[in-house]
Amino acid sequence: MPSAVPTAIARLTAIVAVGAMGATALDATAGGGARSVHAATVRLAQPAISRLADGPRVPRMDQPRSAVPAAAPVRRAAAAKAPHVATKRSKRSQGRWLPSGTGMWIYQWGRSNHGKAHSVVARARAVGLTTLFVRTGSSHDGFTGAKVLGALLPATAHTNVHVVAWDFPELHHPVKDARRMARAAAFNRHHGVHVAAVAPDIETPAEGTRASAARVRTYLKTLRRLLPKDVAILTTVPWPSSARRGHYPYATVAAHSDALLPMAYWYNNAPSLVTARSVRFLRQFHKPVQPVGQGYDGRLDVPSLPHNNLRKQVPAFLRTARTLHVSAVSLWSWQSAPKVTWSALARAKRWFPAR
Repeated sequence: MPSAVPTAIARLTAIVAVGAMGATALDATAGGGARSVHAATVRLAQPAISRLADGPRVPRMDQPRSAVPAAAPVRRAAAAKAPHVATKRSKRSQGRWLPSGTGMWIYQWGRSNHGKAHSVVARARAVGLTTLFVRTGSSHDGFTGAKVLGALLPATAHTNVHVVAWDFPELHHPVKDARRMARAAAFNRHHGVHVAAVAPDIETPAEGTRASAARVRTYLKTLRRLLPKDVAILTTVPWPSSARRGHYPYATVAAHSDALLPMAYWYNNAPSLVTARSVRFLRQFHKPVQPVGQGYDGRLDVPSLPHNNLRKQVPAFLRTARTLHVSAVSLWSWQSAPKVTWSALARAKRWFPAR
């Protein structure tokens, strides 16, 4: 995971990468899509930037991102089947808590309501959030979740707010990565409130992840063995653009996960396009699909792009997810979301009721 480098270097790298894409990759009207841009302005100091198979140089989940081509249209049969498949769960996930309602991702704890746990929970409840995804480690810096979990878990006691731990495994050592993720699930397990689920972020080789089917399988099977039986695996995956299909091991991930969380970031595209293609493609694996949307302005990562109109785009993402009957949605990320994002989340709680 990240080591500190000057913000200016990360910005310059992102700008050069976007320039290399050419006009076609950035032309939303020609079908160009967004790579999962899972970053915010506070993450511009993160250095790891690499090249995806389907487009520009981009950083991993907690790094600044840039755009890539959109996924090819989904076959009509798959689209028609989606609402039924969305409610179908495997036997493996029965009895495990899965998110419902709305959620928010937290990357930098200290920049999220100043790292004050009761303030975070109060704000979450005020807008109707039911899930908080908090970073607890990575292959780069190990397990870092003790402080945030130690503060946040007790603050959620006697509320309907659930905490999900997320981690970035690079899969150079899949068993070691699984053990680290399992530490988050074990934290405070026998002494009070504990994490409700885990959300490993399994990215592509472009982000430094050795995401072969074999390594992904080893990681997820080991993680399942180490986790308490009632803790679900909510695997976060890059959105299935046309170039990723056939290369990224979506089927392997799905086979060993309780739910799939595609990073459906539109960046310079229509939110409905990226969201619909992500959900419809992934539903073929018969696992709940709960998309993660872009709650921040992508220009914070790539200044050469126009500003995102989040006032319209976040509601469009939420409407599309509602139309597709998803059970839960979330947005990246707490520390970078402007007021319009929070307002959209507050209004959306009536669309995504918590079970």
